[in-house]
Amino acid sequence: MSSPTRESAGANESTESDWCRLLGSDRRRMTIDILSGQEPPIELTELASGIAARERGADAVDDETVARVACSLHHVHLPMIDAFGVIEYAPDTNRIGSCPTRFDVRIE
Repeated sequence: MSSPTRESAGANESTESDWCRLLGSDRRRMTIDILSGQEPPIELTELASGIAARERGADAVDDETVARVACSLHHVHLPMIDAFGVIEYAPDTNRIGSCPTRFDVRIE
């Protein structure tokens, strides 16, 4: 399964099917929701902690859970969201360098 890249298909050129695939994951929707309106840069572990708390409840978050969520974000979800141009993710520094506004992620 391929996903659009900034070079081949920018956010404005993505099809409805592409957007459905992007937003078809609970974790990606949660990621976009958490990042919306945040001031960058955001550290991967900070984002992973927030997602783990939403998925499992704040009392159930431990270092191992955060590490698993961070690994999933780093290898799967953030690169895909970045390819759509919704965020800018730097995998070498584990930082999200730009965050969406609510307007950016609205699909009409």
